[in-house]
Formats: sequence, structure tokens, C-alpha cells
Amino acid sequence: MDKVVIAEMGLEGGGCTIYGRLVDGAWSFWQEGTSMYLDENDDEAWKQWATDPVSNLIDALPDIWWQMYTNQVHPDFVEQLRTEFYKHRNERHWQERRFDALRRE
Repeated sequence: MDKVVIAEMGLEGGGCTIYGRLVDGAWSFWQEGTSMYLDENDDEAWKQWATDPVSNLIDALPDIWWQMYTNQVHPDFVEQLRTEFYKHRNERHWQERRFDALRRE
């Protein structure tokens, strides 16, 4: 099976697409995306990147995915992402932790 779009997510300065592939009944997931940074002349520059495939969708998501704008989600994965999203939003002090995650980026 060709790669399929599982979710598209973004925020100011970049974003990513989570892809999946089903082979012999097992899914693998990975990210492909772009990020903006300032080069040595303080000009905006963009880099593209991709992660290695993993077998768990949640492990394939960016650290701060639950704070990103989600453009689309594959219908077979909506409930899984919704459940995981509310886990993050319902934890105490999630607002403070989001800044810790941003500092690691």
C-alpha cells in the first residue's frame, strides 16, 4: 500500500504531515515536515525533514502535536487522536508543560 496521510498539523514557522503505511496487516507511521529558522544572516530559511517509521501512531507525533493546528485527520484515526488529545488537555499544568516542550525544539 502507498503511504496515506494520517494527519496534517502546523503552527507558525512550520508543520508536519503524519503518514502511515499498512503492510501485511501492520501499520507504520512517520512524520515529514518543514521548519523555519534564521540563517547566519538572520534571513528566514526552511528545512525539510522526516522521521523513521514507528509502529505506534502516538509515538510518531511531534512532542507538541496537541497544541498544533490540525488541518485534516484520516477518518480511521480520529477517535484515537481525539482521546489522546483530551488526555493532554485534562492533565494538570498542561499550559506550563507546553513551554517546556517548545524549549526542547
